[in-house]
Amino acid sequence: MEENVKVAIRVRPFSDRERLRNASCVVTMIDKMTVLYDPANSKRDPRQYTFDYSYWSHDGYWERGDGYLESTSPSYVDQRKVFDDIGAEMLQNAWKGYNCSLFAYGQTGSGKSYTMMGFGTNKGWR
Repeated sequence: MEENVKVAIRVRPFSDRERLRNASCVVTMIDKMTVLYDPANSKRDPRQYTFDYSYWSHDGYWERGDGYLESTSPSYVDQRKVFDDIGAEMLQNAWKGYNCSLFAYGQTGSGKSYTMMGFGTNKGWR
């Protein structure tokens, strides 16, 4: 087993509600670094955090006729990439007899269920 704990963060696309409210994205990602901007105070220095994985799924895709969200940008991360990076190793370790847990944390509507279960042709880890 290579590591005990890995931390990943994923930015999902805006919901319909967020689009209707003309929300602005206050997050950017550069490699493993996630940068948060304060929309109420543009003079405040952004906060920077580094994780094992910073997944950008906010934009950079188009929806195919079958519903699959296909990348149009090298920064976009789809369900397959998340699974290949994290899920596949967890399954391998579980098959080897190691205890494995995945903890998905975030506010309601933040994309936890989508990342784990997917939707339609955008399969999750199920």
